[in-house]
Amino acid sequence: VGQLLIVVDSVIVLFGLVAFRDWRIPLYSWVVIFITGKVVDYLLEGAVYHKSLFIISDKYEEIRQKLLFDLGRGGTLLTGIGMYEGKERKIIFANVSRREMILLKSYIHSIDPEAFITVFDASEVLGEGFKPLKE
Repeated sequence: VGQLLIVVDSVIVLFGLVAFRDWRIPLYSWVVIFITGKVVDYLLEGAVYHKSLFIISDKYEEIRQKLLFDLGRGGTLLTGIGMYEGKERKIIFANVSRREMILLKSYIHSIDPEAFITVFDASEVLGEGFKPLKE
């Protein structure tokens, strides 16, 4: 919702820029629009600090080592069958912080550019290393 608000309001401000040929007011407007859009997203979705990842890679052991020993995170190693080739593949499921996700994606790209990663927001992660189950 916030992103849509930013886009629609920005188009309106762009028309104002063209019509009035003054850049100062549209510049201030874009700053306010951007902040408002982010606040709307934050209020509606909450602050999402954690990401859940499904990682499919032939280099799953190296990725596992990175998760366990460099990032101090665990995960689950699943076995799946690829629909395209019908081959058995290892799938890593892990929950990490946004910062850790950036580091992990960069690492995976450096060792296996052909890896497949699905990233989605985790509204809440409970358990060891995250929020306690009891609250």
